[in-house]
Amino acid sequence: MGNVACAKPADYKYGEHTADVLIEAYGCTLEEAFRNAAIAYADLTYYTERVEPRLVKSLDIEYDDLEGLLFKWIDELLYLFDAEKFAISRKIEVKIEQDGGYRLRAIIYGETYDINKHGFTGLIVKAMTFHMLEIAKVGDYWKLQFVVDI
Repeated sequence: MGNVACAKPADYKYGEHTADVLIEAYGCTLEEAFRNAAIAYADLTYYTERVEPRLVKSLDIEYDDLEGLLFKWIDELLYLFDAEKFAISRKIEVKIEQDGGYRLRAIIYGETYDINKHGFTGLIVKAMTFHMLEIAKVGDYWKLQFVVDI
């Protein structure tokens, strides 16, 4: 994803928001920002650095605009965790193409969630929201902002 250096402030950070969590994810490329958004979402519930890349999932998501694409991206990851107990690792490959609308293709590595191995932060993400959802190019990096319901 990137040997490209840029002046992004961090991979991601959390902001205060009542009953929800505001996430800001950053990347030198749009793909890196989407990857970091996924990790930020997952790190709210468990520790992604403890997840081994044993299983592979592929996602193919399309949407008319980037904001909708981000919404569907996080929503799909939430579904994988809720329905299949699939915990994502930090190994995620993201490719975004634009041809009229946007298409995200991702290969996600992870394993079945195990509270004893992956931990539990005390927070459970219930849903992705459109509240405060923004995507912007800031200088030489991308910033994604979104709110999840906990």
